[in-house]
Amino acid sequence: MQSEQDQLYVRVDGYKILLQDLEAVRQIIENIREASEVLAQVREVKEKSIDTVYENISRLNEKLEDLEMEMPEIEEQQIAQQPVERREEIETGQIDNSVEELHNELDNLQNELSDLNQ
Repeated sequence: MQSEQDQLYVRVDGYKILLQDLEAVRQIIENIREASEVLAQVREVKEKSIDTVYENISRLNEKLEDLEMEMPEIEEQQIAQQPVERREEIETGQIDNSVEELHNELDNLQNELSDLNQ
């Protein structure tokens, strides 16, 4: 009779260990889910960054084409003789803002990733 009680105690104890293991597995799955969400956000930021780079390259190409169209055809001898005029700097606020926004978003995602590791 006593061996049956021992077995029952072992089974209950094993059940508690099993519940602890299941809880650990649940926490691991939750961590994986959170990490995959952060990765999805990182992918989104990456895509936005790539789009921003392409937009800025396109704008740069347009400006270069405009400059090329405005430049008069000059022979080499005339180039050496003419003084260079300085133009006002082009406003880069829009470009700087978009890059800064992407940088801030990456910082936020890095903070989220470090929170997940804790």
